[in-house]
Amino acid sequence: TLRKWPAAIAVDRVCTKPYTIEPTRDGENAVHLKKGDVLWLPIYGLHRDKQFYPDPDRFDPERFSDENKGSIYPYSYIPFGSGPRSCIGNRFALLETKTVLFCILSKFEITVVEKSPVPLKLARDQPNLLAEGGFWFGLESRKRSI
Repeated sequence: TLRKWPAAIAVDRVCTKPYTIEPTRDGENAVHLKKGDVLWLPIYGLHRDKQFYPDPDRFDPERFSDENKGSIYPYSYIPFGSGPRSCIGNRFALLETKTVLFCILSKFEITVVEKSPVPLKLARDQPNLLAEGGFWFGLESRKRSI
């Protein structure tokens, strides 16, 4: 799932004109941005924010069903960024991933193996989302292909 495991942990943007982010809570101060300031948008943190995704560590595809799509807070789900600078490979990447997964899952079942870390822990010394010790899983041939 791209919500739990986005391809990039953050995206950056360069401010093109002065802008002020007004405080939304008591005790906060306004943030004044100047032209040329660089902002990092933490995709991983945003996708794990309990304010937007109750029980964020749970895999729940129903969050994105047609019935629930309208309740997703705008810009709280941005695995490929957003706007004119979003990833141009978005549609291709999703199509390619679905195709590869279909081909694999039609012939094999994915299984947990002895080296599979359960629960999965993220490597803290990596700039992207990688599992501590690597991703390990087994493939067992299906008795009947789908």
